[in-house]
Order: sequence, then structure tokens, then C-alpha cells
Amino acid sequence: MPSSTTEKTRSGRVPGARAALIWGVIAAVLVTVSTIGVFLVAPEDADQGVIQRIFYFHVAIALVSLVAFAVACVAGIFLLRTRSARWDDVGDVAIRLGLLFSVLVVITGSIWAKASWGTWWVWSDPRLVTYLIVVLIYAAYFVLRSSVDDDRRMRYAAIYAIAGFASVPLSFYSVRVANSFVHPVVFTGSGAAMPGSMLIWFVVSLAAMLALFIALLEVELIGRRAERALRRVALALENT
Repeated sequence: MPSSTTEKTRSGRVPGARAALIWGVIAAVLVTVSTIGVFLVAPEDADQGVIQRIFYFHVAIALVSLVAFAVACVAGIFLLRTRSARWDDVGDVAIRLGLLFSVLVVITGSIWAKASWGTWWVWSDPRLVTYLIVVLIYAAYFVLRSSVDDDRRMRYAAIYAIAGFASVPLSFYSVRVANSFVHPVVFTGSGAAMPGSMLIWFVVSLAAMLALFIALLEVELIGRRAERALRRVALALENT
């Protein structure tokens, strides 16, 4: 067994466990605070009523899903430069979490749309369609990973993650060029199109979702590293 692995085993420390714990606590606190603030403190919309409160989570989750895909893009760049399996883990986990958050975006958005406008989905809305295209592009990422062998998988996956990120700015920009009754522009060049009493809780919700993403990323990476270490140990035992 390599000395570094032995030292980690003797010390009882798992690489990344401290960061995962810290981010987990931060995420738990922020999610709790944001939930209380959104439902008990934030002002209620005069037109839509209580259903409008889903906005705080829906938009925050959507932005974090795009952040996840951006992380995968950066990880892909670093993988191509370093050939390190660590960056493959980061990119793969980031895309998995990005798709998880995307599913939550679709669910919360559909609930909000049905309650407010009487429809679950509007195919004529560019924001909805372009976001769906982003989700489908990244869903195809796993088809690519499963279709190539280990020697090329990391490289091809990294290239796909980088190329796929080109669809993210398109989705983000579409809401600003379309006249959408479903997706009004919340943030303009002059600032947030909402009162400060709403903005503060949106920022807290966004921070909560971002912290949750980082915590989940750290936990999953711990599992990947542990699995890889166990494989090395098993291989070493087979060769003895």
C-alpha cells in the first residue's frame, strides 16, 4: 500500500471530509433560513398570492444548475491540460448534479406556471424550449460516456462538457430577447426588478442552493476517491 494511503488510513481522515462537513452545515443553515424567510417573512405578491413564493427557489435552482454545467466545463478544460482523473470526477459529478437541479427546475416551474397561468408548459416560450435543449444536451453526455472505453472516456467526456456549455449562454440570453409572459426578466441592466424585501430573500435562497450544490459535490467526490482507493488496495493485494 502506498505510504500516503497508509498515513491517511492511520490518521482516520478521509480526504475532503472536512470540506464536505463544513459545506453541509452551511447548506443546512442557509436552506433552513431561506425557507423560513420565504414563507414567513418575504412579502406576498398581490396578484399571484402564495404560489409566487416558489419563485425564490425556482430561479435559484435554475441558476445553480447552470453553475453546475459551468463547473463541468472548467473541469473539462483542466482535464485536457492535466489528464488527471480527479477532474473527470468533478466534471461527471457536476453534470449529474446539474441534471438533478434541472429536474427540480422543471417541476417547480411547471407547478408555478399551472397555478398562475393555467398551463404546465408553453412550447412557444423560447426560455422553456432552450432550457429543455440544455437538459437534453447534458443528458446525452452519459450516452457518450457509456459508449467509449476507459482510455478515451475521460477525454471525450471533457470535450463534450466544454462544447455543451455553449448552449448555456443561449438559454440564459433567450429570456432577454423574447417577449415572454411566462418568464419575465427579473434582472436587468439597471438592477433587480423587485423590491429590496424580496431581493434579500432571493439572494439567501440562491446562496442556499449554491451551498447545497457544493456540499453534494464534495460528498460525491469523497465517494469517488474512496472507491478509487479501494480499487488500488484490491489490486495491490492481488499482486502480493
